[in-house]
Amino acid sequence: MHSYTGNMHLHSQYSDGFDSVQQIARMAEQAGLDFIIMTDHFNLKALADEGYYGSLLLLAGMEINDEENHYLALDIKEVISNGEAQTVIEEVNKQQGIGIIAHPDEKGSPLYQNYRTFKWNDWSVTGFQGIEVWNYLSQFKDEVTGVLRGIYLLCFPQAALKGPYKETITRLDQYQQKQKIFAFGGSDAHGIKVKAGPVLVLTISAYDFCFRCINTHIITDKKMTRVPETDKEIIYEALRKGRFWISFDYYKSSRGFDFTIRSPEQKWFMGDDVPWQPGLYADIKTPYKAQVKLMKDGQLYGENYGSKHRFPVNKKGVYRVEALHKHFFGSQWWIFSNPIWVT
Repeated sequence: MHSYTGNMHLHSQYSDGFDSVQQIARMAEQAGLDFIIMTDHFNLKALADEGYYGSLLLLAGMEINDEENHYLALDIKEVISNGEAQTVIEEVNKQQGIGIIAHPDEKGSPLYQNYRTFKWNDWSVTGFQGIEVWNYLSQFKDEVTGVLRGIYLLCFPQAALKGPYKETITRLDQYQQKQKIFAFGGSDAHGIKVKAGPVLVLTISAYDFCFRCINTHIITDKKMTRVPETDKEIIYEALRKGRFWISFDYYKSSRGFDFTIRSPEQKWFMGDDVPWQPGLYADIKTPYKAQVKLMKDGQLYGENYGSKHRFPVNKKGVYRVEALHKHFFGSQWWIFSNPIWVT
C-alpha cells in the first residue's frame, strides 16, 4: 500500500482567506505535503487552479452555508447554493460528491463576537459521508478564553490542539454503528493577518503552520502518477472508502502508521468490512512509541504502549484506533483512525 499526506479545509483570496491559491500551494509543497484540498466559501473558483505545483497536487471543493450547518463538498463540478442542511446534502449527492459536516461542536470565545459559533444544528439529516471531528481554527478560537490566554496562543498556537471534542466523537461512534460515516480533520486555514500596533502584524491560522498540524493521511494500492486527473481520482477514492487517518503532526509525524485486521490468510484496511471468523486480530504500528487505544463501538477494547500493538478481535463491532504520544509530563493527542467494520 502507498501512503500520501494532505491537508484540507482551506480558504484563499477567492473567499475570506488572505493568500492566493498559488501562494498556498507553494507553502504546502515546502511543508512536504502530497496534496491539499481548497474549500472556499460559496464558490468553486479554485477548480481552475487544480493541478500540480511542483510535487504538490492541489484540488478544490467548496464550503456551503453561512451562519450554521457548514458543509464541505469535495469532488463536485457545479456550485451549490446555501440552503437547508438536507437540501445541501442532497445537492452534493446528486453530483456524486463527498459531503462532510464541518466543525459541528464549536464552543466559541468571549473575544470573538461574544461566543459566536458556526455549529451544526440539524442532526435530523441523512446522506452525508463524513464528520469533521477535529478542526484547527475552531479549537484555536475555542481555547481563547481570555486576553492572556489569547496572547499565549498567538505565541504557541499548537497548545490549543488538545484533541477532538468528546461529543463529536460520541456522535460519530453512534453513526458508525449504523452506517459508514468517516472521520475527517481540517485546518480551516485563512491566514488571517491582524495588526498589533503600527508595525507588528500577527497571523492567525497561518497556512504554513496549519500544514504541520491536522493532516489527512490516505492509503491506497495505487501509486500516484503525477497526472492530475488520475491522481485526483486516487485521492478521492481513498476518501470515499475511508482509507485514511487524521493526525496532529506538529510534534511527531504519523507517516508510517498502520492499522489492519488480519486472519492467518488475509488482511483488511480502514474502511473495510470483515466477516467475523475465529483467529482475527488487530495489528497496529506507530512510527514512534505511543499509547494506543483500540476502540470498539466507541468503548475501550484494548490498550498498549509501544510502537507495535496486537489485539485479538473476538467480537463483531466497529474498531478504530486512537493514539497519544508522550509530551513533556503528559500525553498529546496524535492519531485518530477510521474504522474497520467486523460484521
